[in-house]
Amino acid sequence: MFASVILTAALSAASVAAAQEAAPVAASEAAAERPADERMVCERVKAIGSNKVERVCKTAAQRAAERESSRASRENMNRTMEQRNVCASASCAGSR
Repeated sequence: MFASVILTAALSAASVAAAQEAAPVAASEAAAERPADERMVCERVKAIGSNKVERVCKTAAQRAAERESSRASRENMNRTMEQRNVCASASCAGSR
């Protein structure tokens, strides 16, 4: 009786260990099958004026879209400042 309990415990521990070893492999295979735009990218972000760090996760496509939107906004702002004849960057500081 005692031997069967020990054998059952040993078998269940072995199956749990095997499942844990297989899980990372399955996760990495699933990540490899997804397109690059759908993979999740996480970063730790600290809010200005706070010591609290927050984990922010987005897909690679979302991050690229935010980068492009930021670049377009910056170019639009520079174009507007040039039209108004206002220096908005260090490159035009000496041209006044």
